[in-house]
Amino acid sequence: MCGNFGFLGKRLPQDGSDLLPERVVEICQTMGRETEIRGEQAGGGVVFARDRDGRVIFVGKKVVNLKRRNLTQSLEQTFATTRRQATKKGAKPLDEAIVGIWHYRYATSSPPAILETHWHEWMPARFANVWRVENGQWICDRQLVNHRITHNGDFDAWTIFDESIENAHLGLWLQRVLHTPNATRGDSPKIAGMMDLLITQGMWDASLRLAYQLAVAESLEDAFGGKQPSASAPNTAPTEEQISDWSAIAEQVFLKHKDKLLLPYANSIVELSRKHVNQLEQELLQTLSQHSSIRQWSTAKQSAWIKTAVHVFFHNNLYQATKLFLSRAKGSFGLVTASTLSEATLVVSAWGQPIATGFNVQDNYMVYASEPAAVDAVLSHIPRSYRLDLDQKAGEIAWVGVDHITVYSMLEDRELRSSELEERWIPLQGNSYILPPEEQATDPVQRDIQEIPKVLKSIELSWRDPTSFNRQTADYFAELLIEQAKNWDHRQRATVNFKLEPVTDLPCLNLMITGVESSLWLGERFAEDLISLFPALTVKTISANQLLQRLQYGWKGLHLGKTTIVLAISQSGQTFPTLQATNALEELRRQGHIGELFILTGEMCSLMGTAISQYYYQESSFTRRILINGSGRRTAEPTTVAVAAAQATLTELLLYLAKRLRERFPAHQGCFGMTLTTTELLMLEQTKDEFIHRAESIVGITTKGDLNRSSDYQQLIHSSRKWAWHILETPFAWGIHALYILITVGLNAPLVQTLFRVLFSLANLPLPAVLLPLLTLADILIYIFGPWLWSLGLRYIQHRPLLARTGKRTLVIGDVPWIHQLLKVYVSKLFSLSYGIASLDVHGANPQDHMLHHFGHRVVRGTLIFLGVPDGRRSLLQKEDENAVLMTGKQATGVQHLNTGAEIIALGHNSAIAHQGFQDAIVLSSDPLPLRETDDSTVDRQLTLEQLREARFGAFERLLASYVFFWALAKQVASFPLLRYQHWKSQSRTRIMTTAAPISRVTLDLSKHPVERNQSK
Repeated sequence: MCGNFGFLGKRLPQDGSDLLPERVVEICQTMGRETEIRGEQAGGGVVFARDRDGRVIFVGKKVVNLKRRNLTQSLEQTFATTRRQATKKGAKPLDEAIVGIWHYRYATSSPPAILETHWHEWMPARFANVWRVENGQWICDRQLVNHRITHNGDFDAWTIFDESIENAHLGLWLQRVLHTPNATRGDSPKIAGMMDLLITQGMWDASLRLAYQLAVAESLEDAFGGKQPSASAPNTAPTEEQISDWSAIAEQVFLKHKDKLLLPYANSIVELSRKHVNQLEQELLQTLSQHSSIRQWSTAKQSAWIKTAVHVFFHNNLYQATKLFLSRAKGSFGLVTASTLSEATLVVSAWGQPIATGFNVQDNYMVYASEPAAVDAVLSHIPRSYRLDLDQKAGEIAWVGVDHITVYSMLEDRELRSSELEERWIPLQGNSYILPPEEQATDPVQRDIQEIPKVLKSIELSWRDPTSFNRQTADYFAELLIEQAKNWDHRQRATVNFKLEPVTDLPCLNLMITGVESSLWLGERFAEDLISLFPALTVKTISANQLLQRLQYGWKGLHLGKTTIVLAISQSGQTFPTLQATNALEELRRQGHIGELFILTGEMCSLMGTAISQYYYQESSFTRRILINGSGRRTAEPTTVAVAAAQATLTELLLYLAKRLRERFPAHQGCFGMTLTTTELLMLEQTKDEFIHRAESIVGITTKGDLNRSSDYQQLIHSSRKWAWHILETPFAWGIHALYILITVGLNAPLVQTLFRVLFSLANLPLPAVLLPLLTLADILIYIFGPWLWSLGLRYIQHRPLLARTGKRTLVIGDVPWIHQLLKVYVSKLFSLSYGIASLDVHGANPQDHMLHHFGHRVVRGTLIFLGVPDGRRSLLQKEDENAVLMTGKQATGVQHLNTGAEIIALGHNSAIAHQGFQDAIVLSSDPLPLRETDDSTVDRQLTLEQLREARFGAFERLLASYVFFWALAKQVASFPLLRYQHWKSQSRTRIMTTAAPISRVTLDLSKHPVERNQSK
């Protein structure tokens, strides 16, 4: 979960002598703020410059972010100081270009530390003779050689000696081959070491060293004295002295041949005469084969060594070295490589990890970022700006300069033509596929909550429009289900007419839903409701991580078939496991092993969209496979509007599919055993239409952004303040006690003694000596137990339970699974940066099931229990559910000590919950539906109707109310003096999981894992 971003552009006259002009700093800070959602535990930045002697150098800085600091601000403050210090020491900017590289890190392979933070280098900067060609002439410079990389992803292994060398052993090997120790533990530093090994153009020592490993050495153990790789094994790789001797000989031979090597009018080192290169190889072989260390090699090895060394001497620049590295690498790579030997260029690569590049034509610069939104934030308001997303699935390597870009496709093993790249340019203005960047907010959680009604309204309007993207996708989805329904109906008729034996094997799935965390929980709820509507529909939900494992090692039990529809859900459209599962599933779809693949994301333009071949240039056609919840990109980690939008979108899809299938199969039973009639579906539609007004009332703002301080909203805010004081009382009491000590000790006036002296003085009586020890003891007890005494006083004044335990409170959220899971994550993130003296332990459970078993024995004085109660007035089944929740609450209330137990807030729609003996009840306004007595079939449909109404709307209202309640609570805690924190983020800031979480990406081998046959045929 890391992020790359950077800048490469022409230096303008107004840029002055700053290594990074102010305009570039602003651009990169904008990208940094967008990249923070990939993790902000640590970060580094580096810029190209020249030293006093005109040699190209790197000027860089790394920081490990403090827990409650902002990484973008912290890094720029320290990096700016480093740049100023470098300037004072004689560093100057490049004349023609500005090149800056940044990386934000979330630690995966090693803990956060300066040493482990990107950028990375393996060998320190060193002087070397470097040959180059300029104006058809050979030039040898004494240059400072330094290579640096930044990397997002996982580097697992590299192939050499016909075997895959895992990361740890590769690091030990590099230390011997490069004769440079390295104390880092992470995987990415090894990439820097590989660049030191592979970048050899114009350098004979580096070329001969690499050629030895590629053509002479036979195994990894050759560098360890034939032993297994270990830190204690001897180093038997060619010594630095040997390599120096070899390069001196090669240099002399090269000097004899160099003037004949270039083709006429050659302007680069690779424009060579093959004839004269062969002559160079022959003389190098004759000369070097006489060296004592080489003489014992076989003739074949000597010849291969020379040919390899000559080739890499002429060709292995930064670009070619990166290509060679990735061609043999295993893992996932959002990789940026830079070298002082390529001062005005960068190589950015995407393979299993994203890299987006953006180009500002009018100001002549390009930017790149792991987070496409970082590019959009910089360029979306600038005319003639374009974005090019590298194809991470096929693997692409881009060599970019001030005025050129070359893109190499790893899959196709060729450089793409300009016309092919032009077809992929994404215009950032006037593009219906691209949403404008999110505006900055001081409280992103509050902003997100307040935008819920507006987003819900936009979703409603989208689904009313037959030409909208969502309706187009839903129509295609419905068409596929209708075809499945026809087959189902045919099988049902055949079973009845011919009395066929039922199929013993489970038929292939009609629908599989995948995602992780909140996306998965929403998908599970959607699947349950879909089955309530269509009991004969076979639907499976599975975590994207589990799906990746099953796809990697065989998918027995997944029951995928040629008609199976898959829905992948991810708000960001780039959550690593869901994205990798999308890539694998799309491959299955293309080969006809599954029916179709749909995705649900927060916005149209996403990496998952790209994975299913949705293009985003203006003329591109719509694939009809993307559902958009319209919430866009959100930076707050405690997610609200994104969940609400996804729930609303899935509700729209559910009702639309039901409507289409009911229209197509109007018979009483419908298809897949459909349970509701057209009339009952219309009732759900009506409830859906009214829901937006309920959302406005709950969040306290209208769809147009006007304040709506309803009774619902006021209840939520008022109740949250009381609980906020439960959390704040400890620091508040400590503050009172500190002030008490300051006054009484500072004035030498202990409270009890001073009061008694004043009283006896007013009575003109001396203070009895016998009382003095007792008064002193009383003052000592106040000093010892003061915080507890102040807490009691505070509770008494605020009418809160006096004898609840002091200290950190425990919160238990009780509601149906998808609600309590979402809220547990939400509240824990709201308090993730809180101070230990004013925080919460957050738990969740289902009060209709296991909550009592999980937490009944853990209830203590002052435990906070937040119960979500279904509306028992709606149906007999919901009445039972309501009673179960209330019973759980009462049983928790019964666990008491000192006549004090848990403090419970009940949240629901039925006013009866206010009379159950709980400390507080938040009753949301509602229109009750009286119970109806009808025939059995109607009762069954009524139960299903109310079950769906509760799942799609009633529980949803409780979720929105809980969002407001806990936001207001956290806001008050986070605003307490001296204990302020940003409640909308966490320390690591991992809004998006973009590396293995924890399953790595899958590579399908369909020959080994044949898909199950469709048993339902």
